[in-house]
Amino acid sequence: MNSAFSEQILADKLAKLNGTQQCIESLSRWCIHHRSKAELAVETWDKQFHNSDMLKKVPLLYLANDILQNSKRKGNEFVAEFWKVLPAALKNVV
Repeated sequence: MNSAFSEQILADKLAKLNGTQQCIESLSRWCIHHRSKAELAVETWDKQFHNSDMLKKVPLLYLANDILQNSKRKGNEFVAEFWKVLPAALKNVV
């Protein structure tokens, strides 16, 4: 993968996230590559989600979905972490 992991790097990538499949899949792969940092990644995702307007929340949900579906093959790190934040995040959407 092309860059090291830090909370700031991920926050920057999340801020630039758009709804295109290519953008979502690319960031999903990057996150999964850094799955040892799943807890920090999901905490950062959650902060970004709660600080975003509704239009930005949709791509963030697509990203979470892609990470969850594609990371299961390599381990349950992201499943465990997203389980902690998704219920509250989804309450903000409906």
